[in-house]
Amino acid sequence: MTDAYSFDRRTDFPLARSSSVGPTAPTGWRWPRRLVLLSVALMGLAGVGAAQMLPAADVAVATLLRQQLLDTTQHCTADLATTARFYAQAAYLPVWTLPTGPTPAAEASVGLLAQAVRYGLPPAEYGAQQLRVLLDSLEQHGESVGLRVRTEQQLTAALLRFTRHLHEGRITDMLLRVAPLAGASPFDAVTHVHGALRSREFQERLIAAQPTSRSYVRLVWAWQRLLATDSAAARRLALPVALNLERLRWEPAPDSLYLVVNIPDYLLQVVRGPHVVAEHRVVVGKAATPTPALYSRIRYFQVAPPWRVPHSIATRELLPHLQRDPGYLDDRGFELLNAAGQRVNAYRVKWRQISADAFPYRIRQSPSADNALGNVVFRFDNPYSVYLHDTPTKSFFRARTRALSHGCVRVEQPLTLARFLIQRDNDVRSADRLRAVQASLNRGRTKDFGLQAPVLLLMRYLTCDADGPHLRQLPDIYHRDAALAQAWQAASGAALGPLLTTAQ
Repeated sequence: MTDAYSFDRRTDFPLARSSSVGPTAPTGWRWPRRLVLLSVALMGLAGVGAAQMLPAADVAVATLLRQQLLDTTQHCTADLATTARFYAQAAYLPVWTLPTGPTPAAEASVGLLAQAVRYGLPPAEYGAQQLRVLLDSLEQHGESVGLRVRTEQQLTAALLRFTRHLHEGRITDMLLRVAPLAGASPFDAVTHVHGALRSREFQERLIAAQPTSRSYVRLVWAWQRLLATDSAAARRLALPVALNLERLRWEPAPDSLYLVVNIPDYLLQVVRGPHVVAEHRVVVGKAATPTPALYSRIRYFQVAPPWRVPHSIATRELLPHLQRDPGYLDDRGFELLNAAGQRVNAYRVKWRQISADAFPYRIRQSPSADNALGNVVFRFDNPYSVYLHDTPTKSFFRARTRALSHGCVRVEQPLTLARFLIQRDNDVRSADRLRAVQASLNRGRTKDFGLQAPVLLLMRYLTCDADGPHLRQLPDIYHRDAALAQAWQAASGAALGPLLTTAQ
């Protein structure tokens, strides 16, 4: 572990913007007159006047594109509908083809699709080889309107799909994906590709659709390095890398500072930009009560918290003890409450007649050194009723395998994290608030501390990540990789292994 809240001195790697990321357009090339006209069209100035400036062959392509796309919009696939919207925004002008052959952007696009494996994506899903054949045919038969229209539609559909997958992943099954963060802005691949076309750095702008989180950037960098240096290891790790890049693409865009819990790594990291500024060991859920992956924001934490025992724990674990010994709760600082919140004398309950299916009570543990939540709990919205919290069982943090909880995440040195959040939230009042934290602890009085700037929390399930330039595999403690791998392979019917030959 690094020292608390000191900068991580390990090397951090920026998202590559060179040939290591993928093929780039030839140095010194300039946009041809045809693409200048397209830029005008995209800025909303195209119309009859712009069309009159185009060669007759381009007008014929635009006419056929419009006819075909408008004829199919009533009964079409999602790819075709997106393609139709792309060309509607381009006034149906050809984007990738000229009467003399493919444009430089078309060449760069097909080169990028052929190298999709560098981003953990399967080139076969985007028809890279077929598109290469079409571009080669255009070199000889660029005057063919039908060939140009076919190339336009197929390349646009493939590139939009690739861009969308690059940004948000391929898997759509919400039973496998993590629910998105509320209020997240949707990604529009059509707008993104048009923006790349307007840029003088087309390919770099296109791949900027990728996530920018520290973990994603490092994993892509280490994966591309492995592809270039060790093909045997790359074949072995291709699927683990692809699955975990997929998981990282589901995440919301990172804030300047955020918290990450990687469940299989038993670790919480405080991340500021490309740096880890602190690490805390954590205990996560057992296989029978797994910690869920989720995205949320910590809006407040609570000092000296009471513990409201979840119904499942009360009925499965405490009820059998009470049936044997009604004094079990008193001995451990618990209170028995009825539905109205009134205290109930456990000795007067006929526990043998109480079943787990009809348990009418609530159980609460008052703040104390033995409270299951410890001294502090960090609360955040989620549908699973889990949170980050302290624990009186400190010895668990010394275990190598720390899947030991009922689903919540127990944090080592949580008061250090709480103090950091206060100082980060408001430097002016932080001294007073820190004194209030200590006073609450000393008196055993529950007190909430709100955060003016809620902190993004990513609780992820990553089984392969990057340790500097090297890839590292983590234990699949909940056996979640198999289901994701099955969905991954089924999405296109293509295995990653053979696709690695395209990147060698």
